[in-house]
Amino acid sequence: MTYVTLSIVVLALLAGATLRVRRRLAPAPMLLAGLGLLVLTVVFDNLIVGTGIVAYDSSLISGVLIPVAPVEDLAYAIGAALLMPALWTWLARLAPHDASAATPKESP
Repeated sequence: MTYVTLSIVVLALLAGATLRVRRRLAPAPMLLAGLGLLVLTVVFDNLIVGTGIVAYDSSLISGVLIPVAPVEDLAYAIGAALLMPALWTWLARLAPHDASAATPKESP
């Protein structure tokens, strides 16, 4: 299985699993966070691939590079952009809601 195939399968599963939650959230903050993740991924992936810290089997990547890191690495950032807002929403529902914790305390 190539990295492209794996990335497409995982991203499709994440998109489907998080669709209901993402529909109810404002798109602008999610898009801005996703764009930031993509920019940081491009910068740091190129650093670690360019310095030789990480190497890829050329038979398993698409061959599309940005500029030295394979484009498939962007799937991690896209997956995080899909999953994090949904996780935040799901975990917030599980947290106990304590009204006193939201009220600022007076200092002595």
